Amino acid sequence: MTAAQTSPSRMLVDLAKAFALSEFYPLTHPTLTQALLALGESLLAGGETVLVRLTAGGVTVGGVMGPRSAHVDRLAQRLGEHTVGSLTLRHDIGSESLGRMLSAIALPPRVVKAAGGLGAALAAAGASRMAVDGLWVQPAAAMVAAGSAHDPDRVEVPEDGVTLWSAHDMYEQVRESAVRVESEDTEELRRLLREAASDSQRLSVLNRLEFLTQYQFSRGMTDNGIDLVQDLRRDAEALRGRSPVTRGMIMLAIHRVSTRAMIDELVARLGKARNEEERASFRATLLHIGADTVTPLVRALVGATDLSARRAFRDALVALDQVGVPLLEEMVGDERWFVVRNMVGILGEIRSADAVEHFRRTIEHSDARVRRETILALGKVGGEESVPLLAKGLNDKEASLRSAAALGLGLTKMPTAVTPLLARLGQETDLDSQLEIIRALGRVGDARAVPALTERASAGGFFSRIPAPIRVEAIRALSDIGGEAGRAVLQKLLKDRNDQVREAVFTALSRE
Repeated sequence: MTAAQTSPSRMLVDLAKAFALSEFYPLTHPTLTQALLALGESLLAGGETVLVRLTAGGVTVGGVMGPRSAHVDRLAQRLGEHTVGSLTLRHDIGSESLGRMLSAIALPPRVVKAAGGLGAALAAAGASRMAVDGLWVQPAAAMVAAGSAHDPDRVEVPEDGVTLWSAHDMYEQVRESAVRVESEDTEELRRLLREAASDSQRLSVLNRLEFLTQYQFSRGMTDNGIDLVQDLRRDAEALRGRSPVTRGMIMLAIHRVSTRAMIDELVARLGKARNEEERASFRATLLHIGADTVTPLVRALVGATDLSARRAFRDALVALDQVGVPLLEEMVGDERWFVVRNMVGILGEIRSADAVEHFRRTIEHSDARVRRETILALGKVGGEESVPLLAKGLNDKEASLRSAAALGLGLTKMPTAVTPLLARLGQETDLDSQLEIIRALGRVGDARAVPALTERASAGGFFSRIPAPIRVEAIRALSDIGGEAGRAVLQKLLKDRNDQVREAVFTALSRE
């Protein structure tokens, strides 16, 4: 989807995902930077001011109720904690102001309150082209740098030109660097990183650790390099909430040393890990690296034959989505059925509301395994948007998929599910599918289903006897719906000749 095609609902989801990224990554991290740039371009291409408003039923954008997702809910929760009812974003807000705004929203409520509210915090951060509860933010005056600090380690270039090095000088420099790197005490460097008195000292130590990591990978010391990256990630996690600047510096260092070869190695080790502790460790490091890990993880998932490895790769992709990293949703259009099935499964597992638009294609996929995964994913996502697609599944040529679609519709508990369920019930010939449709009508609990359920709870005519399992399930559904009409039907069935039916009626009436 291009920026010009981005709908307000999709913009809201992208904004919420960028907020999730801002809670985890520093503003300068490439994963967050890319998301902010894309969001800024999307708003600019839209050409209109966007109003995001919190309501009792959820979040509206442009006056229309936005989609429900974990990211949107989290953004709404944090805005509520800041006692903010609406945000207005100008189309030309730009990625820089977006980043400052999201970082301010991510601040703890007590900090924002101490600053005088979110509007004051945004003004202090230099944000602009936005309004909080209808009041436009006026950024504080920009601070003028007093001048660059003198670097005592800077090498002065002679006035007469460039200093020329001989081949021997270069060899000695390389040899001395190698000796120094090989003798570095990583534990001591990590201690200095945690306890350094200033940012410049931390940066100096971090540069040495980066150089050491790169040297180890270049010399084939893969185990040492991976261990050091893992240790740096643990240091970053330990500093969360205590020293966000140092934590951000470490996360950026991890990203800089993370070449494609190193990421591939981390992914491979994740797939080979045989206990949850190891898997959690590799997963956390991939999470710190960010969006660059998505493609290798998807590639590994596609090629995996081991069930535990596939589970590990899926869990890592789910974890990435939870902090807002966009997944490769375009892969649902891949020609290989198993690639599509895997991606649909992941999108369903993370309950991504914005993935529903991709399921419009996969619900009609030629392979039944993909359609089944789509129906299961829609059942997990739920909500009003899932109902029309699950209704399509009700008419699938595979009876087991029709049953799965009926189950999904029942789990949504949306009133709009009643019409397609009743329509299908009148046509359905498969016994298991009929049972699942009746259960779904009971779960939805809409009184419009009572006449159809009453008909199936009865014994039927001489030439069209209704099977006992259908009658029993219809009685249970009538009990779930409740109401006078359903109770009257149950009372009449107390004298039915079928023992199963009478027992089901007694059980239903005793529940009231």
